[in-house]
Amino acid sequence: MTDPPPSALRLRVSEIFRSIQGEGPTAGLPATFLRLAACNLRCHYCDTPYTWDFQRFDVASEAHIEPVAALVERLLAEGLDRVVVTGGEPLLQQANLAGLFERLPETVAIEIETNGTILPLPALLARVSQWNVSPKLAFSGMPRDERIVMKVLQEFAACERAWLKLVVAEPSDMDEGDELISASNWPHSRIVWMPEGTSAQRVTVRGRWVAEQALSRNQRFSTRLHVLLWGDKRGR
Repeated sequence: MTDPPPSALRLRVSEIFRSIQGEGPTAGLPATFLRLAACNLRCHYCDTPYTWDFQRFDVASEAHIEPVAALVERLLAEGLDRVVVTGGEPLLQQANLAGLFERLPETVAIEIETNGTILPLPALLARVSQWNVSPKLAFSGMPRDERIVMKVLQEFAACERAWLKLVVAEPSDMDEGDELISASNWPHSRIVWMPEGTSAQRVTVRGRWVAEQALSRNQRFSTRLHVLLWGDKRGR
């Protein structure tokens, strides 16, 4: 089977914008965000429902199809240093996403935000500089067998460029996170705890006890810088 020609490669895109990485181990770094449409989960606290809830949002404007060649030009026009691919769930489109990465300079750092339910293709796994793997906990409202795929999490745990980002809303969520860390055999040096919230007040209040809990575990804490600065404003 031959690879499709470049003209055939397309992605369902929600938005592209320039900002700072707001969370995780590279928080504060300038980045260009490529937000892809579609997701395989339906978390009740999702802060980007416009990428998948097309009963509430217009699919034509929120999930437009763009050729990879045109996306490369748009990304390069930003003066690329770091690209953060988010969603939705980017790995739903990973075959064509790999085609996009092949056309970017090797000097560009690439991060992918994923919910950890889909195993990446070998070529994608090798090219991505950093994986931000955020499995959803029970408070997401999703059934466990849909939100937790242990085989995939264990594969990511073995990758030195993958970080486990655990988003929590209540202290009891920390126990579930601890169990997930143990079951996936995730190295403690690559774990990030982060408070859920789309307002500066909620992130700050929750962040205080999350930070204390992360400290007691000798693990990393991340706030949500973009929320503290701009709330839930899109494109930031």
